[in-house]
This record gives sequence, C-alpha cells and structure tokens, in this order.
Amino acid sequence: MDRVRFHMFTVATLFVLLVGFYILLSPSLKDVRVAIGLPEKLPGSRYNEDINGVEIVNEGFDNFYLGRVAFVYHSVFILFLYASVTIFGALYLRDQIQRIVLDLSCIAAIIVAVSAVLYNYGGRDFFWHGTFLAGLSLFFFVGILILLNFKPKNLLEWNIWLSGVLLLIGGVWGAWLGASFMHFRDEYIEALIKSRFNPDLAEENIFWRALTSHEHAMIAIALTLVFLLALSIAGVEEDAAFMKIFTAKRLYYLALIGQLVMAIAAYAVTFVGKIAHLIITPAAMLLIFATLLLSIIAKKDSFLRVALIVGNVAMWVAVALPGAIVAINLRKAVFLPLPFRDPLYDWAELAYNVGHWHLLLFSWGVILLIIYTYWPENFLEKYTYVKWISWLVLIAYFVAMVGTNLYMLANPPMEYVPNPYDNVWVKFIMEPSLIVITIGVAISYLIYLYEYGITILKSIPKILKGSPQ
Repeated sequence: MDRVRFHMFTVATLFVLLVGFYILLSPSLKDVRVAIGLPEKLPGSRYNEDINGVEIVNEGFDNFYLGRVAFVYHSVFILFLYASVTIFGALYLRDQIQRIVLDLSCIAAIIVAVSAVLYNYGGRDFFWHGTFLAGLSLFFFVGILILLNFKPKNLLEWNIWLSGVLLLIGGVWGAWLGASFMHFRDEYIEALIKSRFNPDLAEENIFWRALTSHEHAMIAIALTLVFLLALSIAGVEEDAAFMKIFTAKRLYYLALIGQLVMAIAAYAVTFVGKIAHLIITPAAMLLIFATLLLSIIAKKDSFLRVALIVGNVAMWVAVALPGAIVAINLRKAVFLPLPFRDPLYDWAELAYNVGHWHLLLFSWGVILLIIYTYWPENFLEKYTYVKWISWLVLIAYFVAMVGTNLYMLANPPMEYVPNPYDNVWVKFIMEPSLIVITIGVAISYLIYLYEYGITILKSIPKILKGSPQ
C-alpha cells in the first residue's frame, strides 16, 4: 500500500467521522443523539422546535452559535483541502517532499478537526482553541512548502500555482481577522448579527468586510483548484479547441485572469466594501466559462469529464446566474417583484446568504467524491454498480443545486418567518437528493475500506518508514 492511497483512505475516514458527527446534531436526529450521550440542545441553537423552523439568531447566546459556525466550516474546509492536497501531491510531488507534504497535511487536518469538535462540543476550553490555531498554522506551512517545491511547466500548472498563492493570501487574511477578534470582539459580533438581518447594517465594520473577503476568496479559489486538478487527471490535449476559437491555451489564460481578478476583487471588499462585489461576479463568470470549455475539450470517454461538465454547468445555473440576478435586483426590482433588499425578502436573503456558501462547499465535496472513485483506481470500471451510483450522485447533485435555489429565491415576498424545515423544496427536492448522495458516499467509503483499509492496517509500519510511491 503506497503513501498516496494511505492518505486518500485517511481523509475519507476523517470526513465520514466528522460529517457523520455533525449530522447527528441535526434536529431530526435528536433521539439518536441523546441515546449516545450527545447534548439534546446546544447553547445558541437557532432551531425552534415549536414551529419546526430556524430563527435568524438566538439572541443572548449568539456568540455560541457564531463561534460554532466558524469552527464547523473550518474543520470541513480543512479536510477538503487535505483531500485536494493529496491529489496534488500524487500528481506533482515526488520522493521526500511528497512524503513531508502529505504527512504534515494529515497531521494538521486531524489537529484542526479534532480541536474544533472538542472546543465546540466538549467545553469551550481555550486550550483547544489554541490547538485549532496551531493546526491551521501547520497547514499554512504546508502551503509554503508546496510553493517552494512546485515548478510549473505549462499553463495548467501555472493556474494551479496561482490558486495556491491566492489560498495562502486568504490564509493571511483569515489570520489577521482572527487575531483582531479578541480586541474588537463586541463590535465584530454585533456586525455579524446585524448582517444576518441586513448586510448593509454591517457594511461599515472592516472586520465584517474582511470576513466577507475571506469567505469569497477561500471557497471560490479552493473550488477552482479542485477543478484544475480534475482537469489534470482527465487530460486536455494542447491542440484541443472548442469551435476552433477557444483553444486550450486561450482558455487557460482566461482561467488565469478570471481567478486572479476574482480574488483581487474579493480581497478588495475589505477596503472598499460593496463596490468590489460588482467585479467578483463577472470575473467568476469568466472563470467558470473557461473551466466549462476546458471540461468539454478534455479527453473523451471519461466519466470524470462528464462530471466536470455537469459541475461547471451547475456553477452557471445554481451559483453564477442566481448571483447575478440577486446583484441586479438588490436595490431595484428588475427580474423580481421587489428589490431583494426589501424587508419582505428578508427570509429569502438570509437563506441565500447562507445557501450560497453551502452550494460552493457542496460542489467541492462532490467533485472530490467523483475523483476519489475514478482515480488512481477506476472503481467505476471495476465495480459496475459504482458507475450507476456515481451517475445517480451526479444527477442528485445537480437537482440539489437547483432545488436549493428554488428554496432560496422561488418563494414570493412575505413577512419574515423562521426558515421552515417543511418547505416543499426542502422536503421533495433537497432532502431526497442529499439522501442519494449520502448513500453514494457510504458505498464509496465501504469500497475504500475493502480495497485500502485492511491492507493499510497491515502495512502501517512500512508506510511510516517507506518511500512515498
């Protein structure tokens, strides 16, 4: 068993354990949660069981909720980043540096995930808060190591290199934001709460704007990185072209420009606020346009190629176009009955502000799932049922992406009510789709357990002192 497969199995195991734990905290699994000793209710929970809905914020305990959100997102993000770095390491790093990068990524991811859970749910002990920060710092160091040892040779690799640089800049942004929190805690939390009712109310707070910059940049660039890594696996011929005009070379340049401008605009939100948002959407559209066409001209007869096309189309249909509609209608009704910032759209805007990030994180996870079942072993060919399940996962992914937008934007303007769990889009589109994807994840992990897990347990001593490949 080589080191790359060891880390692929490890990150898959960590993901199943972490996300499985978070799922147990959902309202519908309260009885299961209590039966295994987890708390029935969490301080600051927004869920209101009397109406089966979610409030904007639980006032008085909002700092508990907002803190948990930050730790939960970082813990999931770090595992996805570890999974992506493992792919990168297998493709572009060799020998000792591959071993160091993968092993340190594993250690950092475990530190972040474990300390986030213990701080959130095992008591707010600041020892675990410090451990959490140490894990993030270690992963930042891994990023530095990668950039020092990765020598791009073509435009695809330069795009990947740029993604790495921009992610490191985002890490610095987040570190500054976190370091500032203790000194400006009250006004920062006040801005976060105000922004849940109306982002305009928080616009004057530089830390809220920095958080918006950090969120925009990190998730968008990370998603770009995994698409680029998938393209590297699928393969794009240098002389490939779409309609003769859009050659692979030109498309890589468009992707390079798109992600660079998008990141600069995102980081500029910290300094100039909402004006920079006007640049983020066009740059993101240019980037998605380039990655979509690159997916189309990738080598044929590849399920990964199909998944990339579906993923990029989903980005257009469920992220870019709705984002443009919201931006155009924000203060003046054009496509919607009322401006989106109207109080009668408070429900929709809160759902959109939350859902927009979930869609991007969700897409990152699904493309990682497809890559891990397709490469380096093609389990889709080895097990026929995996291919059918992968198709179902891909379809369910697209349906869930569209359904989430219907949940966020298709409801008519109305007085604010807590986000309902029994909404028609949730019950009949989003939840069934997520169930299908959950089954796909479970089956994929069982295959990993069968193919890699048993062998890994027998060969851990060899892995710890052996060569990377």
